[in-house]
Amino acid sequence: MTTKETTVLIIGFILVGFLYLMKHPLHEMDLLDAPTNQPVGIGVLASNRLEQFNPETETVELDTILDVPAWEMTEDNTELKTQSNDELIASIEQAISDERYFQPEQDNALFYLIRLKAIETDESKYASYQQQIKQRLLALTQVAIAKSDAQQLTNLIAKLKTIDSEQQNIKTLEQQLATVKTINKLYTKGMQQISNNVIVSADSNDAWHTAKQSQELDANNPKTIQLLVKVNEVLIENALLAAQESDYNLAATQIQQAKLLTPKSEKVIATIKQIAQLKQQRYLWLEQQISKAISNVNIPRAETMLQQLANLGLQQSQLQEYQSEINRMQIYGKYHVLEEFSQELSDGSQTPKMVVMPTGRYVMGSNKLGKYQKPQHLVNIDYGFAVSQNEISVAQFKQFIQATNYRTDADKNRKSKVYEVRTGHLKNKRNINWKNNYLGKKAKDNEPVIHISWNDAQAYVKWLTAITGKPYRLLSEAEFEYILRATSTSLYPWGEGTPKNIIENLPGQLDRFEKNSRVKWAKGFENYGDGYFGIAPVGSFILNQFRLNDTAGNVMEWVADCWHDSYVRAPIDGTPWLNSGCQDHVIRGGSWSSAKSDFISSHRFKAKATFTDARLGFRIALDLK
Repeated sequence: MTTKETTVLIIGFILVGFLYLMKHPLHEMDLLDAPTNQPVGIGVLASNRLEQFNPETETVELDTILDVPAWEMTEDNTELKTQSNDELIASIEQAISDERYFQPEQDNALFYLIRLKAIETDESKYASYQQQIKQRLLALTQVAIAKSDAQQLTNLIAKLKTIDSEQQNIKTLEQQLATVKTINKLYTKGMQQISNNVIVSADSNDAWHTAKQSQELDANNPKTIQLLVKVNEVLIENALLAAQESDYNLAATQIQQAKLLTPKSEKVIATIKQIAQLKQQRYLWLEQQISKAISNVNIPRAETMLQQLANLGLQQSQLQEYQSEINRMQIYGKYHVLEEFSQELSDGSQTPKMVVMPTGRYVMGSNKLGKYQKPQHLVNIDYGFAVSQNEISVAQFKQFIQATNYRTDADKNRKSKVYEVRTGHLKNKRNINWKNNYLGKKAKDNEPVIHISWNDAQAYVKWLTAITGKPYRLLSEAEFEYILRATSTSLYPWGEGTPKNIIENLPGQLDRFEKNSRVKWAKGFENYGDGYFGIAPVGSFILNQFRLNDTAGNVMEWVADCWHDSYVRAPIDGTPWLNSGCQDHVIRGGSWSSAKSDFISSHRFKAKATFTDARLGFRIALDLK
């Protein structure tokens, strides 16, 4: 996948998340009603911190109320004692008219009524006044209850008893007085708990449960309402603070506790919506950040963002997509498997096109063929590397020579082996180097460079590393067999015998040196002709499963390893098998003139580090970690 495709994919992730949120906006049911034992999706606040919270409360014992004594008046005014019944009735009427029911002392309707009842035996003469005063007292008791004023309620009950100690309202009012006094104590206790910041505790001895107890006694009591409001204010404030700190689980816990106290509270409902908006904004921001981190190959940042998205409740499928991207970056950096790329150099030219190899395991070698291919062993390629799609060409090697004035081993030796058509054999010829083709003539720029030693190949990758700052190198032998097989397990990379289709530059019996020439490969693959008797331009044939050209044919290729006569104690992790000062190195793959057995996937050659030949070139690898 190209960088452009990666960008499109990341933008796609963001759009999917955005469209989901637009279609499924966060609301209070998302915040509070998601099951805690299931994976939460986008827009859901997990409430697992409520698991240890017990909303049940203990039954509160009401304050014990002893029998409220009747009101007793004082009689210091001797003039009042001489008033007649009519005068007392007139005083009662005047006091009621002036709404002096209970004040001032010794000059109020209740005072005169008690005096009248003491001297008048005919109840009918004061019954209406008594009823008016009683109704006034009962009305005031409701005011006292509404204010949670226990002292005032006690005084009013006492006055009622003075008028009529047998009336049924007395017991009810005394019960209400007990409730008021209990709620007042709960209020004091709850406010102290709030002051001590004990809003919710594991033992339930906290302001939340105190407010709940008060609510269960009388939800309309003003002290109950005040305590509920105060507890919810703290919970709402804590919920918003938690949301602003991106702790949406804690925010959900706090706001859920507030909702349990006052389910219909407009402030609680508004806070739930506000937290949902904060979460939605946070989600979109995190998606942007993780996408940016992936684009910049910032793995620590991406992992941090992913964890926060998981805490936020991102759907598992989307989490897995992001985790896959992070896993990919850890192996391949900014690249994707089988992605093709090159790097522009300072002179405007490009580095060789590279292809990102997949990770995998395969069985290397063969127990049925030559001893050099034994024993078979499992190799694990679990790291990221790329391989040049083609063998290094003459033009690409020319850049290196022109930039460094490097002298190849063929230049130093003033000779290399070329193919002699007349004899059908390779022979040394003077003044042959990388500029020549397999016949010793001038090579074309698009042909694979040949007459290259192991030393020359190493010099090229060191130069490429120096000018790019990237770790270019030769492939290891294990890597070469891995890319040669490209998941195949057959004798040859393409199968068990002659290829059924034209796939590589192989020596085929149908190939001719020239159009009407009798020179052909008598021992080549039967009924096979790829159109080239000798070397073909790089990339002339189909790509293999790993999107590479010419891994089996065209030219043999140097790899980094020192030669060992067997695979006993060979590395199993894809790294090259090197020994200090080794003279012989490994050659892999077949060429335009190789015997059929040379194309077997496990076949291997050796040669001195200075060896050059008309059949031998190389390709390169790049570490992506």
